[in-house]
Parts: sequence; C-alpha cells; structure tokens
Amino acid sequence: MRFYNITNQYISHLKAFDNKIPDNKNEKRPYTGIVLEIEDIKYFAPFTSPKPKHQTMQNSKDFRKINGGLYGAINFNNMIPVADSALIQIDIPNIRNKKYQRLLQNQYSAIRSDKEQIKSVALNLRTLIFTDDRHLSPFDLKVKQRCCNLPILEKAARNYQ
Repeated sequence: MRFYNITNQYISHLKAFDNKIPDNKNEKRPYTGIVLEIEDIKYFAPFTSPKPKHQTMQNSKDFRKINGGLYGAINFNNMIPVADSALIQIDIPNIRNKKYQRLLQNQYSAIRSDKEQIKSVALNLRTLIFTDDRHLSPFDLKVKQRCCNLPILEKAARNYQ
C-alpha cells in the first residue's frame, strides 16, 4: 500500500455530485490516504490525524484506528472512488517536516501489518452502501447516511477527464 494525496481539481469534480466530500483546503490540509481496489475500481480512503479521542473510540464499519489510534485513523465514511490521474503519490523520505514524516512512516508500518482487515472494512462498507435501504438495519442505515454516495461517485469518477 502506498500513500497518496488527491488533486484539488478532482475533489472539486466530486463535490459537484456529493456534498459530503470534505474540502482539500487548497492543499493546505490535503487528503492523505491509501488506495484500495474493489471490483476493478480504485478507492481512496483518507486518514485523520491522531487525536486523543481516537484512543477511546472503537473501530466500526466506517472507521478504523491506526495502531490503536496512536497514529490516527482511516475515515472510511469519506472513502471515494478515484481516477489514477487525480492521485499524487507521497514520497515519505522527501517530506521536509520531520514530525509529519515520522507520523507517515509510523502509519505506513501499522497499515502494512493491518492491510487484510483494512481491505475487509472497505469491501464490507462498499457492499453496505450499495445495499437497498429497505434491507438495512437502523444502525446500518445510519452508517450509510454518513458515508459518501459511492454509486453516484463511481459514475463521476469514470467520467473524470
């Protein structure tokens, strides 16, 4: 697994289809995350930086802690399909901010050892989001409602130039 940022142009493109897409903050606070492939579609799952609350939060259907929350978490609710042309691979050794570089190195190590669980969370969440609301429990419906609209975003990603 490699780490990536997403271009502002692509985020703007997707925001036209789903208002749940968080801003890229003109690359001041860019998306940083991993790319997973599900059914021949690439998905970008963004990280959230470490916060004290992550230590006490539980992993869930749309949230997974990185090393128990010590290195942040993966916000699967903000997972989006991504076009290759929108990906900017992060070169960790060339990061100038040494504290951020160390965080990314730690995240990378933790994610590599947890990659099968991470893939499973992404696949299960995508399946849940594509399930008709009538077949979901009240809890699963709440999870789906806080997630990005993957059926619409997959079409938008395919049409991205």
